[in-house]
Amino acid sequence: MKAKKILYIILYLVLLNGVIQTYLFKSEFVPIISDILLFYLAFSQKHDIKAVSRAVGVWVVRLFAILLVGSTVIAIVNIMPPISIVWGFRMVVRYLLLFMMVYKFFNYTDVVKCKKMIVWLFWINTFMVVFQFYVERKVGDFIGGTFMGNNELFVFYLFCAILLSKEYFIGRLSKLHFFLLIAIEMFIAMVAEIKIMYFTIPLAIYAVYVFTKKFSVKHVLILVLAFFFLVPTMKSVMSLMYGEEYVNSTFDLDFIQEETSKSYNLSAEAADYSFNRSTCVEMATTLILQDPIHVMFGYGIGSGNTSETFGTWISASYSKITSYNWFTSSWLLIEYGWVGYIIWILIILLLAYRLLRIYYKSKDPVVKYWSSLGFVSVMFTPIMAWYNNIPYYNAYFIYLFWAICFVGIRERQKMLM
Repeated sequence: MKAKKILYIILYLVLLNGVIQTYLFKSEFVPIISDILLFYLAFSQKHDIKAVSRAVGVWVVRLFAILLVGSTVIAIVNIMPPISIVWGFRMVVRYLLLFMMVYKFFNYTDVVKCKKMIVWLFWINTFMVVFQFYVERKVGDFIGGTFMGNNELFVFYLFCAILLSKEYFIGRLSKLHFFLLIAIEMFIAMVAEIKIMYFTIPLAIYAVYVFTKKFSVKHVLILVLAFFFLVPTMKSVMSLMYGEEYVNSTFDLDFIQEETSKSYNLSAEAADYSFNRSTCVEMATTLILQDPIHVMFGYGIGSGNTSETFGTWISASYSKITSYNWFTSSWLLIEYGWVGYIIWILIILLLAYRLLRIYYKSKDPVVKYWSSLGFVSVMFTPIMAWYNNIPYYNAYFIYLFWAICFVGIRERQKMLM
């Protein structure tokens, strides 16, 4: 079988993982199928690290290498079980390998094909969510569409908002389709109870608008006015489904602060220890890392994994009462410490800088198209990391999207030579 066909099989397995595990066979080992195929594909091919370095920047590659090698050594020093280290290493490396394989094998035809695939997946997920909500009577965390839950669904629809709003602003999507897109995004936010979408989707659309049109003070005024009109509209629509107290609390800043700071785990045992979005960094540092060495360097890669088979004493002792594994920041701190956490943030910032530089240096609309999509999606990563664990626990779709952007840039630059 050709390498590109294997790569597409991997993509379909990743994007339909929720369907497979929800309706066919549920197991933590199901995603291993795509991982095995990816590792086979990656290690059966010659690698061109220099090509990837030229694309994303040499320091992005170097920092990733430092993070992986350094955290592996730290895990060994902390006497973590070898199988736990391998499990954690595989979780991180698979995203990098997917990026490398997409960048190696895809051309512009594949970029167009993947863009169409994301659009189709948008409609498939919308159908699945409607089915899960109205037929299966699922709500909140249990709604995942073709994914495993509403956390993954949030990331997918956020990236769809970035992509499809770009299509609208350059004239490829009609106004009717664009408003339908917004309506669907808000519907998903309501039935899957993803409150952050009420704030991130308008912000994402506006960010794309700024990178498509020339920035001006007028744009800022439009954003402010749109937000003031949008909130009452969303409240009116939400009132059809939820009570007045729930609707008002969704947009109340004091309530939001309380919700993101109080105990996330509702069990009595976890009342004093449970992390939340606004507390996970501080509590991970003081409760789990404790001494200065671990605060600096963590316990090493794989030490925080919550696998039922390959987990460590950290997972056994803390995952149920603290829920550290529900948030990217606390998970990263436990495995990499503050040094590794800062390196991870630097990687994100350098990747964003690389894409922004490409955007401003090029006058070609296609290069600007892909570099702006890449930049906006990268800049939303800290928000996603604050909200859930997807940027670390299951970042396949994120890295796929970034890889498509860089392939689109490379292929267009080839055409211009």
